[in-house]
Amino acid sequence: MRVMLVIANAEWYKPGTFWHLHPYALALLAAMLDRHRHEVRIVDANIDALTPEAFGDVVRDWAPDLVGVSVLANEFAITGHVACRAVKAVSPRIVTVLGGVYPTSRPKDAIADPAVDYVAIGEGEYLFRDLLEHLEGRGPLPARGLAYRDGARTVIQERAPFIADLDALPYPAFELIDYGRYATQVYKHIVDAPRALPFAKMITSRGCPIGCTFCQVEAISGKQTRYQSPQRVVDEMEWLVKEYGVKAIEFLDDNFLGRPARSREIFSEMIRRRIPVVWNAMNVSAFYLSEELLELMREAGCQYVSIAVESGVPRVLKELIHKPIDLAHVKRLVAKARALGLDTSTLWVVGSPGETWDEILTTIRMIEEIDAHYAKINMATPYPGTKLFDMAVEGGYLSPDFSFDDLAWGQATFSTEEFSAAELTILRAFEWDRINFSDPDRRREIIRMMGVSEEKLEEIRRATRSNALAMAARQATEVKPRPVRTLAPTVVGDIAIAVNA
Repeated sequence: MRVMLVIANAEWYKPGTFWHLHPYALALLAAMLDRHRHEVRIVDANIDALTPEAFGDVVRDWAPDLVGVSVLANEFAITGHVACRAVKAVSPRIVTVLGGVYPTSRPKDAIADPAVDYVAIGEGEYLFRDLLEHLEGRGPLPARGLAYRDGARTVIQERAPFIADLDALPYPAFELIDYGRYATQVYKHIVDAPRALPFAKMITSRGCPIGCTFCQVEAISGKQTRYQSPQRVVDEMEWLVKEYGVKAIEFLDDNFLGRPARSREIFSEMIRRRIPVVWNAMNVSAFYLSEELLELMREAGCQYVSIAVESGVPRVLKELIHKPIDLAHVKRLVAKARALGLDTSTLWVVGSPGETWDEILTTIRMIEEIDAHYAKINMATPYPGTKLFDMAVEGGYLSPDFSFDDLAWGQATFSTEEFSAAELTILRAFEWDRINFSDPDRRREIIRMMGVSEEKLEEIRRATRSNALAMAARQATEVKPRPVRTLAPTVVGDIAIAVNA
């Protein structure tokens, strides 16, 4: 079979949108296939800025038998459907498969589109391979992990089994892409950009047991963390250095330090082998991190650490977010990381159902007190499959016309008795601006971390404030506070929610 694997263009969601996606997942899928039997091509409509029509031309010219499209966020669901419809416009005989976070969390919505033949639910490496075997007449249809139509009947199977042995997965098939296009430039100005080029992204574990109410990881990757062995992790780093000249790595695990003994083994092995890279540790849970481990990380080449804190209020952490954070410990960690010369950022979530306005302001003060180089302030967003979604439903905060497709970064989703969506949208943007950029010394550090000019930073700040005001203006008329009353069930997509009776 001729198999085309596709990253959809984020602009198909909203003009002017760009989300730099490294084709790690698709390259891993490709590596699982027998390329003596299958001809495989990776098409990145995002980086190539393809219109749906231009993407259709690519499909027509290459004439694949099957097109697999990856959609890694619910906000971008429409982009996967645009891609599949463009494929079917070329030829209805081409098989389309939609995979990723969106179809895994909303398979009924995904398969409702006649342009989608199969939906991959869960981890796709073995599932996708087995589906191709079936389509070639070489094996049975997988019994788990698919949604599809059988005549007039829609079949939605249980999710694919979690892959237990991550060491058994191959290295990604980066030979199928122009790796330098992804490794030698940074497409977005962010503080956690790689500290050297060329760079690579690595995911060395899957799943997380913490169970934060706002997080989809538990629903997507499971409650139990599965790890690559330290040997496998460092072997892949050496391979990236040797084959692609990589000088920096971003670890994107959801729970990178979840097994401290393993972490120490990885860092010690990096030091022993003298791996010539610098690296970033993203979204680290504070309770797995210690001052001693920070020292070892620094020796192993770490230059940036991003620590997930979420709230500055113990009650909110315990009752509304379900995360065992010791704020005093976080403050010591940030101070230690700074002393070691590491760049630091902290991650926060405001606006959970049940959180008061004063508690949100207390979190803002705690952000300043902990004093990382940079603070990322996010809003509690009811993604499908999260406990936060259930909390929003139980509180009666989601409107009857709520749609997951309307979720947008930087925009509050709902109002409560304590705050309106418009207020929260404005607060997040303007407090982010004040905390990070009011102090000239801090602003200079952030300019360095982002790799931008003073003029470019001012442009980013103005755009963020302006967008927040525009969103809040719409929300002031569209999203109303919703008091808790008797609830009657309704359905949004394939997830039951409740609306005011």
